[in-house]
Amino acid sequence: MDESLLNSTLIIITILLIIAGSFFNLQKYSPIQNDKILHFLSYFLLSLLLAPYLSYSKLFLVLFLMGGSIEMIQPLAGRKCCIYDQLANTSGIISSIVAIHLWGVFFGTH
Repeated sequence: MDESLLNSTLIIITILLIIAGSFFNLQKYSPIQNDKILHFLSYFLLSLLLAPYLSYSKLFLVLFLMGGSIEMIQPLAGRKCCIYDQLANTSGIISSIVAIHLWGVFFGTH
């Protein structure tokens, strides 16, 4: 499978899982039972997958707004809007940007 097709497929699957997990209780199917860790890891992974296509600032803005939008519309589906979920999302985004930047600094790919 072509690398860009694989990456695009992984991006789509990750976004769909984030959306599904935000509106349905998928946590019971996860080996990780801490909701905030799942938020962090989801946005960390999605940030890594999107990083080749967006600048750091656009990456942060797009994913921050995505996470915030999802949190704000969750009450329409009977879920709670939680600022701590958004904080975990944002931490995942920032951590991935820092990790990508440090990788580039140490290994000369950035």
